[in-house]
Amino acid sequence: MKARHFLAWAMGLALMASCQQNGYKIEGSGDALVDGDTLYLTADMNDMVPSDSVVVKNGKFTITGETDTTYMCLLYSPTNPNVVIPFFVERGTIKLEFPKDDEARVSGTLCNQEWQTVLDTTLVLTKRVNELSLQMFKDENNMELQARNQQEMVELNKRFSQFIFNTGKKNINNEFGYHIVNYYSEGVLDNKQIKELIQMMPEAMRQRENIKKMEERYKTIQDTSEGTQISDFRIADINGKELSLLEEVKKNKLTAIDFWASWCGPCRRVMPQVVTVYKKYHDKGLGIIGISLDEDKEAWKEAVSELGIEWIQMSDLKGWNNAIAMAFNIRAIPHMMVLDESGRIVSYNIEPAELDELCAQKLQ
Repeated sequence: MKARHFLAWAMGLALMASCQQNGYKIEGSGDALVDGDTLYLTADMNDMVPSDSVVVKNGKFTITGETDTTYMCLLYSPTNPNVVIPFFVERGTIKLEFPKDDEARVSGTLCNQEWQTVLDTTLVLTKRVNELSLQMFKDENNMELQARNQQEMVELNKRFSQFIFNTGKKNINNEFGYHIVNYYSEGVLDNKQIKELIQMMPEAMRQRENIKKMEERYKTIQDTSEGTQISDFRIADINGKELSLLEEVKKNKLTAIDFWASWCGPCRRVMPQVVTVYKKYHDKGLGIIGISLDEDKEAWKEAVSELGIEWIQMSDLKGWNNAIAMAFNIRAIPHMMVLDESGRIVSYNIEPAELDELCAQKLQ
């Protein structure tokens, strides 16, 4: 073989190897698939603009392509509600199964194997939460049932958070760990868990722009682990008088910091329970400080009156940019944390029923 021919042949092999290394294949099958149906693949979760499509033939389909990154996408049928599944496009063979009377499943590659485990766990917990919610809706005047079911929901959320954290640790050296930190940093993982996962990441992953931004943001966020002393904040009350958060906290044996807003339906629904706990334990040393994420002062004042709130209310009227909420990384409301009289965190996230139990233990 002449040298130039050998060189061309070798370069061709290298190119083929490169394509194979970057290649992915999506193989789909299952009884829910309908021959002739067109399925769409998209990584655009907002506008759902398709990046590829395929027609089902003999109850199967195959999509091939190349990628040098791992990213989440969605495969769906506009006409068949049984054919929809989020999964990861990554190198290798990805298998999608669409049973007729069950949830779609993904397998075949590392990220997708882990993702299916997360989906399975989420499905089980969501089913139980829906059962509890239905019970509460049907028997809304049964306060014992309401408290018991809310407590179980809290425990389910804690279990899910720990499961996600453990999954992130297990996969921190691969793209699924990266996904865990990005996708579950709001509302599932707490500040301490997020910081720990980021610190465990490979250096190259920590240099990615969104992780660097996340690290920068978390530098300014308070440590919310139990026993941590919080910093002080000065902010106006509902009458416009500037107050010190810590000075108000020191007036009580326990103080619940209640993040809420007049426009928040769930906040308004649980507020009667908070009012009940306050009246029950205020004389024994419970204080509450409401931190409103309102922007409309009149709506805030009106809600305070309507809901019978008797405790201190504070707000800078900046909505989600409220200084205290941002410092404690509050990403969803209602959210209540409890401090002792020195300003140390007793609980970062507590429900009214849990607050009742905590007061029963500590305010006797």
